[in-house]
Amino acid sequence: MVCSEAAVQDVQQIRGLLDSGLTTEMIRAILPYLSDPDQIHPPRACVTPETAALLSGHVERIQARIDCLARNRDRLAAYMAAVRPRGAG
Repeated sequence: MVCSEAAVQDVQQIRGLLDSGLTTEMIRAILPYLSDPDQIHPPRACVTPETAALLSGHVERIQARIDCLARNRDRLAAYMAAVRPRGAG
């Protein structure tokens, strides 16, 4: 089976959204407004309050994950600096 380039891009877009943690419900809500694999451009009038709330909540969850990852990175880096023999890269 041969897929068109557009179909491949659509699948990559959806996969990226899933990988970022969006639920299929969120993706279904914004899918009609995806313009290309790297950008989402829903017209303001098309974003319902429910969709905006879903996306806002997701942004907050992503930020919390980023903050947690950054704290863990810093702690691990500090640990590695403390236990790494001098001169080791």
